[in-house]
Amino acid sequence: MFSSRASVTASPSGSVPRRRRRAVVTTILIGAFAGVIALGLVAVDRYGPRFGLYLVPPSPQKYAEVAVEWLDGGYHTDDPEWPAARAAVLEASRSARSSAELSPVLEHATRVAGGRHSRFLTAEEASSAPAEDVPPPTVTSEGGVTTIVLPEMISPSPDDQHAYAATVADGIDRAAADTCGWVIDLRGNTGGNMAPMLSGVVALLPDGPALSFRSRQGGETPVTIGSRGVAIAGSVSVDVGPRAKVAAHSIAVLQDDGTASSGEAVLAAFRGVDGARTFGLDSAGYTSANVSRTLYDGATLVLTESEYVDRTGHGYAEGPIAPDERTPADAADTGARAWLRDQGCAQ
Repeated sequence: MFSSRASVTASPSGSVPRRRRRAVVTTILIGAFAGVIALGLVAVDRYGPRFGLYLVPPSPQKYAEVAVEWLDGGYHTDDPEWPAARAAVLEASRSARSSAELSPVLEHATRVAGGRHSRFLTAEEASSAPAEDVPPPTVTSEGGVTTIVLPEMISPSPDDQHAYAATVADGIDRAAADTCGWVIDLRGNTGGNMAPMLSGVVALLPDGPALSFRSRQGGETPVTIGSRGVAIAGSVSVDVGPRAKVAAHSIAVLQDDGTASSGEAVLAAFRGVDGARTFGLDSAGYTSANVSRTLYDGATLVLTESEYVDRTGHGYAEGPIAPDERTPADAADTGARAWLRDQGCAQ
């Protein structure tokens, strides 16, 4: 009996400490959870703007801090003009009543940090639709010579980009059997997105590194050619499906002072390719890669962060690419066809 009563009275008295322990554990867990949330909010407030995440609309000061943090990655921020331009943005933000008031000083700072290929776009400018009258690429053949005209590619639409690349790749496939020489016309190609352009001509370029983007610190991002398209840092953004390489033929590339930016990237990709030769004028000299970042109000920083380096290891330092054979722009095609005849491609 004694042991039985003892067991009955011991049970409720033992449950009290257990309830207290559960309460303590629950309190600790709630506190820990609250701490994690607090740390998360701090992290979002500090790092979120890098990814377009904001807890509250930024003040002009916060807006400026985010902008200059991005501009610090510009290709020319080692230049002596950058510290003053950076300080001017932060100083202007202290008296600014809105982010829009910072547009002029940010425009100047973007040019200083990134150079002449960089620009600051207001929200209105960034949202403006691109012109729709850019002609499509063409592939035409005559007398054993196939001419590929590659215009600029400015559409942000993945469908438009794929259509551009597929038009070129399909045209090359159809023409390959009866072609002894190729002309790639980059005259007037002011740039845009280089991926559709290069993916379109993968059949004419050897697989492997075509060029790279070199940062001011010396790091390089490879641009490589594969059977399905061009890959930037290993990722193919415009996939044209597997394409057979064209048997070795002579390739004449036409250029002029309107060949710029991504047009120059395509030009650089043919530098050092066996059987390729360039004709025309010096290119425009925008041989650098830009990164676009959008600020809270929709304004966009288009910032140069690297220069082109071709497959031979030659860096262009944001300068023009000289042709192998200098000719007037309107005579480049004539010079190219004469060279193709010299290579044994009768026309």
